[in-house]
Amino acid sequence: MFGDEINRQEAAEWTPALKERLKPAVLYHASRNRNIEVFEPRAESVRHPEEGPVVFAAEDEVYACKFLVPSDDSWAKLSRFGKVHVAVYADKARFFENDKGGAVYELPSDSFELDPKFSGSTVEWTSKSPVKPIKKIVYESGFQAMLDNRVQVYFITPEQLQSMKDAPDHGYAIIKTLESENAKLNKNVIPLK
Repeated sequence: MFGDEINRQEAAEWTPALKERLKPAVLYHASRNRNIEVFEPRAESVRHPEEGPVVFAAEDEVYACKFLVPSDDSWAKLSRFGKVHVAVYADKARFFENDKGGAVYELPSDSFELDPKFSGSTVEWTSKSPVKPIKKIVYESGFQAMLDNRVQVYFITPEQLQSMKDAPDHGYAIIKTLESENAKLNKNVIPLK
């Protein structure tokens, strides 16, 4: 299996005890806003009407920092292949226009749940309650944060992005043939095998 995907049918049968064992002690949330005192569940972040407003968090800082630069599925693909985090963008100018830096916040995990019905991965956690951050790490640039945290960043064409989305391996074979920005800059390169 590639990326962070899980079998939703199997995951729906996970017990609360298993979900608790999967839960890290702290979770991470990235935002362009560097001054958040409390994260509130918001209606604009609803990904599914049945789920309702939630606060999103990731299992690690590396995964979270991919969200410092706002993007959507129409021009970006944020993935993980094994332990290698990947951020793929089909519009380099738009990426840098949207990159204003921000902060990655460390959050206590106690109110967060893993809901495979909506997530489809074991790295994306949600809370329906307000969450006060424990600490934050400020980044002047989302691109630099990704490079520093070993996220492999790629700028590709819209056609390549569509091919990745259509591929049964989620674009793994395609991305292995491309040169990351990390490699171009000789910064925290992790080759895909």
